[in-house]
Amino acid sequence: MRLHKVLLGCGLLLSSVTMAQSNHNHAAQGKQLKGEFKMKELLADSAFAWFHNGVNRYDANATMVNYIKSNKDKIQLVALVNTTDEASQNLLGRFYKVMILASVPEESIHMYGADNSGNTGNQVADGYKIKRVPTILVMRDGKEEGRISGNSKESVEQDLAQIIMKMDKKE
Repeated sequence: MRLHKVLLGCGLLLSSVTMAQSNHNHAAQGKQLKGEFKMKELLADSAFAWFHNGVNRYDANATMVNYIKSNKDKIQLVALVNTTDEASQNLLGRFYKVMILASVPEESIHMYGADNSGNTGNQVADGYKIKRVPTILVMRDGKEEGRISGNSKESVEQDLAQIIMKMDKKE
C-alpha cells in the first residue's frame, strides 16, 4: 500500500512537471505576426515585451551607428522575422536600437513577419527568397546590396556598416 502511494505521488509530480514545461514552452513561443508590420505594433502589445527589452538593453557601437547615420538616405532596409523565434527576437531588438540611434526614417524600414515555414503571406516579401529567418536586407534603389541572415557576424551595426561600405566602393 505504501509503495502504491509513493508511485502515485511520483506519477502526479511527473505529470505536473510535464504540464508546467509544456505551458512554459507555449508562453515562450508568444504571439506570431505575419505579413507587413510596423515598430509601433510591437511597442503597443505587451506580448512583445521582448522587443522593448531588446531595444533598451542593447549597447550599440557609436562609431558604426554614426557611419550608418551618415549613409541613411542611400538605403532601405527590409527585415523578415518570425516573432516567436528567439534569434529573430534578439536580432530585431538590436536592429531597431541601431535604426533609432542612426535616425533612419520609419519609411525606409519594411518589416515582415513570417510563420514557422518562412511564409509571410505577402507577395513582395516572399519574393526576396529568404532561406531562413531572421534576415535583414540592405537595399538601394530597389536592388539588394547585402543581407544579414541568421545572427549577425560581428554586430548588427558593424554588419550593416560593412554592407554600406561595399556599396560605396561600387560607386
